[in-house]
Amino acid sequence: MINKFEKIIENQSQMETLVIRDGTFSNEIIFEAFLQCSIFGTLTFHEINFERVDFTGSNFVNCKFKNCQFKDVIFRKCEFWKSTFENCTIEKSDLTRASFSKGAFQNCNFLKVNLRGSDFLDFELIDTIFTNSILDLIGASQVNIWKSNQCTDVQDSLNLGDFLEHMD
Repeated sequence: MINKFEKIIENQSQMETLVIRDGTFSNEIIFEAFLQCSIFGTLTFHEINFERVDFTGSNFVNCKFKNCQFKDVIFRKCEFWKSTFENCTIEKSDLTRASFSKGAFQNCNFLKVNLRGSDFLDFELIDTIFTNSILDLIGASQVNIWKSNQCTDVQDSLNLGDFLEHMD
């Protein structure tokens, strides 16, 4: 049986922009998908494993990712607005020049992830760990970094990575 999200992306024409709104997707494996410049709005992804998925230039608005796994995923130049990641693992993925506004990473693990040149605005990083990741040139404004119930408030920074590297 084909999973719901997988079926939607398989039926998408290569010539059209993929637009998916108002839905919940659970317990799926999305493998080797090319979803560049797509639009995702008010979606919940629960226990989804994304591997070798290319989301380059896509927009995520009011999306929730819970207990998801991302491996070799490209989020390059993506925009995340009011989107949250909870209990997710992001491994060997490219998030260069991605923008994150009014959302959060909570209890997430980043392993060998490239975040170079990303921007965070009005965002929260709660008990999130960055291991062997590229964290330079990350812009930040109004970012709260929580570690063991202690908050570091970053009002403006041209290199959020300096704060993240010292949070462990």
